[in-house]
Amino acid sequence: MPNFSEFHKLKANANLASTIFDKRFQEPFISNRNRLEGLPRQAEFEKSLRAEIADPMWMLTRQWQLGEFQGEDAGTACQAKVLSEEQQPGVLTYGNNKSRLFDPYRSPLETEVESEPLQVTLHLQVQMGRQFLRILGANGLGTHRDYFLNRYPLVPEVREQDREGVLFAQTVSGKFPDGYRLLWDFRSGLLSEMILAEGLMSDEELLTLRTTVASQFESWFKNLYHQNESQENAWIPERMEYNFQLEMPHPEAGKTVVLEADQYASGKLDWNSFDENIKNASGQIKQADNLKSTVQTFIPAPLHYSGIPHPRFWQMEEGQVDFSKIQSGTTGLLSMLVMEYGITYSNDWFVLPLPMKINTYCEVKNILVTDVFGQHILISPTFTDPEVSWQEFAVFRHTERQNLSSPRNRFYLAPSLLKIQQSDPLEKVNFMRDEMSNMVWAIENTVPSSAGGGRPVKLNRPRFDPLENPDNPESKIRYLAGTNVPENWIPFIPVHKPDSQQEIRLQRAKIPNAPAPESLLLREQQPVHFIEEEEVPRAGVIVNRTFKRTRWIDGKTILWVGRTKTTGRGEGWSGLMFDRILPIEKSKQEL
Repeated sequence: MPNFSEFHKLKANANLASTIFDKRFQEPFISNRNRLEGLPRQAEFEKSLRAEIADPMWMLTRQWQLGEFQGEDAGTACQAKVLSEEQQPGVLTYGNNKSRLFDPYRSPLETEVESEPLQVTLHLQVQMGRQFLRILGANGLGTHRDYFLNRYPLVPEVREQDREGVLFAQTVSGKFPDGYRLLWDFRSGLLSEMILAEGLMSDEELLTLRTTVASQFESWFKNLYHQNESQENAWIPERMEYNFQLEMPHPEAGKTVVLEADQYASGKLDWNSFDENIKNASGQIKQADNLKSTVQTFIPAPLHYSGIPHPRFWQMEEGQVDFSKIQSGTTGLLSMLVMEYGITYSNDWFVLPLPMKINTYCEVKNILVTDVFGQHILISPTFTDPEVSWQEFAVFRHTERQNLSSPRNRFYLAPSLLKIQQSDPLEKVNFMRDEMSNMVWAIENTVPSSAGGGRPVKLNRPRFDPLENPDNPESKIRYLAGTNVPENWIPFIPVHKPDSQQEIRLQRAKIPNAPAPESLLLREQQPVHFIEEEEVPRAGVIVNRTFKRTRWIDGKTILWVGRTKTTGRGEGWSGLMFDRILPIEKSKQEL
């Protein structure tokens, strides 16, 4: 007999298949996909590029409704004349009120401000002595080499920790004279007197030594190392910054206009490093008044930047700026203003080049713009307009430290460096706050080496000395007056300022039985070294002393020693503690 259950299953499957088969022809079914493309029926695009509209009256009505017919009859700027006043400062005054003349074409301003006397090291003595022997042999006086080696021997004083210095002293000992002492005896005339008294040279050889050899030796040293004649620089040890000012030659109301830079320590000077101030005329150095007015004519060029919208309708955009990706919230007004300027007002700005010489203090008085219709428009500084004088909007304007009756919009083009090369630090000192000990630590990370350059200092000293044989063998504890710190950690403790019970400053101190600091940064002030308390913030500061090298506008190479100050690495703890009770067994295990 037939199986009715299987029969019903086959019938149900057949009905389902027929239903699916019918839907394939009743509903849309896409088996493949293709790209939709326009099919031009003509080869010319002239009609398409007209951008014709069906109802021009509607477009005119919308223009009237939006106020586009109320535009100004303004023409494109075709000519601009700039009236400016310029003067050049020629007097440089350091923070200690010592002034001298400044020549910007001799060296950059950073060099004149930072350059400091060279420290006499074994490397410098050997370098100068080697060059002296070369000059001596080139002038036919090489037979007297042994005389100078015996008269000016090297007397190296090298620390035992300076391994490179020790090896360098062993290498050069007895091979070169002390060139630094030779140069000073040449300048004082003592060397010529000694040779003349001893009768070691003939008159002709002595004349060659006095004139040719001495002149070449002096010229070589001056060309190699830049040294200020006054041996002064603008470094203020209490502030760990450079402090100087430039005096203008043109007086105003019987006073001198100065540009002050009292917080410079970054290694690069620019216009924003200076503030404008006035002071009473010092009269130390007189400089001729070189104020002059100039009128320069230019052709205004439209402002251009990457991604700027094109003014023409059918000109294609580059797409370099994606305005849709600008993220701005309810408080992002600056982003919205920048975007609105780039889209709406970018075509309304023009650029005028104003060439200036270096070391020029310039003030733009007025700009006279002429458009294509022949109309002349006088543009004055914003603060001269009574309607917007309260805003005093200006770009590249120096801060005025005193409110002047006639505010100025001046800009100083400093004779500063473009590129600079720096050596590895000769000295590196990290000033760090230690709130647990209530003091500041000056950590000498790098100190000068006798072999030239700097040598790193890494000292790990135990906090306390081991106790090998206690007085009482049964003692379990011992008293410790104070823990130890590494020798390259120099403390600065807070002390009161003179005639003040509230203000404090930091004074260099000394750990008992610790050696003196090796870096010039910590021993240049004698006998007491002070630092202003606010100059060491919680983040700390790092002061580097390095060789710097650059090439100036005349192609001359300049080498000098300067300093820079950067942000530190934060607070720290020296581990200094007093009045400690320690278990004897624990101290033995730790040490």
